[in-house]
Amino acid sequence: MEQPWGLSGPEFLNIYWIALGISVLFAIGVRIRMRASRVGAPAGSVDVDELAYLAGGPRRVVEASLARLIEAEALRSTRRGTVGLIGKPKATNAVDRAVLADAGRYSNRTLNLLMASVVQADAVKAVGTRLSGAGMLIEPSTAKRELRVGALPMVVLFAIGVVRWVNGIAIGAPVGWLTLQLILTAVLVVLLTRSGSIRRTAAGDRALEGARSGSRAAASAGGVAGLVALGGLSAHPDLALRTSLMYTAASTSSGGGYVSSGTGCSTGGSSCSSGGGSSCGGGGGCGGGGS
Repeated sequence: MEQPWGLSGPEFLNIYWIALGISVLFAIGVRIRMRASRVGAPAGSVDVDELAYLAGGPRRVVEASLARLIEAEALRSTRRGTVGLIGKPKATNAVDRAVLADAGRYSNRTLNLLMASVVQADAVKAVGTRLSGAGMLIEPSTAKRELRVGALPMVVLFAIGVVRWVNGIAIGAPVGWLTLQLILTAVLVVLLTRSGSIRRTAAGDRALEGARSGSRAAASAGGVAGLVALGGLSAHPDLALRTSLMYTAASTSSGGGYVSSGTGCSTGGSSCSSGGGSSCGGGGGCGGGGS
């Protein structure tokens, strides 16, 4: 049985390497275009909740809200990792209303569970929707679609390689190098189609970096919530409260969250604080039911 396409083994391998390199460049180009082809709103028009979402995702939004409500003496926190209402507070901010509503359902709401509940609230999701509309975030569905388009040439190349590999096995030809190429192609397809949890566009990066470069002004505008929005729990100015809440977050961590570049945080952070959750915020929630 002759090899298909009239190419010898070395010729096919060389052409495959060239085609794979072009395919990778195409996939990288799609990723760059996806992030760069968005027109963002001016940095000054981004509020504290939106900065929190850009810096740490939905969790950070709730963390900033908790910091804001505690500063306003609408909520009280305890070292046992719970939060409760002070009187009958009212709020005009939609995220704050969601936090108060959740805390008001229990006499002492576990912060870990409050965070897990509120990150799913419509008010928090609306923050992400606004940022997507302003060109600062990429919708998950859009990211998946475009990344799949970027990987399409590699998928086609992989299919051609499999046909050649099967034919090589059938005629007893050596297929070691081709096997290596197919494995490498498969790995690249997986890596280059993963959108991950970082979905900021270049415009979102600029807005966030602009806020960080003027973090004092952001803090004066947003109070403690402004600091927590940009830096997470570790940025809370109250040392005693920060220490207590960070201990609570560490001791009750259930992992998984949004990770953003340049925030100085790591994965696996959990939000179990009154001034915020973990310094990493996140799209995921802590496990468990209501307390």
